[in-house]
Amino acid sequence: MSSGIASDLVVGLVPLLGVSVGAAATLLVQRSAARESRARIAEEGRAAHRAEVKAAISSYLEAAHKLQGELDARERGEAAPAIKGLVERLWLAGKQVEIISSDDLQRPLIAHNGALHDVSRDPTQYPDWWVHLEPLQADLLRAVKRELRRELVTRS
Repeated sequence: MSSGIASDLVVGLVPLLGVSVGAAATLLVQRSAARESRARIAEEGRAAHRAEVKAAISSYLEAAHKLQGELDARERGEAAPAIKGLVERLWLAGKQVEIISSDDLQRPLIAHNGALHDVSRDPTQYPDWWVHLEPLQADLLRAVKRELRRELVTRS
């Protein structure tokens, strides 16, 4: 009789054990898939942020380049009527970078932006404006490289 009970017990427990193992496996697979999904979403977010930072930096550098072209023209005695509008465009592009970048990029960006404003407003104080701007531009470009490397490392 005890062997009959044991056999009935085994027959009843084996399906329960199979269901339990199947449920546990399903939960593990779902948990793993959810973890992978969260990691993928986070990676996509970091990639999107890096692209946004790159676009903002590019916009700022383009505005700075155009303003520097006008400053060159003014230095050669040519008319440079676009300076005021380019200073405003540069200010806006700089603020866009400031909003989304790290403090490590903001400091040299603000210094560079301020220097461009200064040389644009007062050509008599900065007759060779590039001497004033060149070290600040070099600092800015180093900071941009660090920022983009940091963004890339954060993604990995």
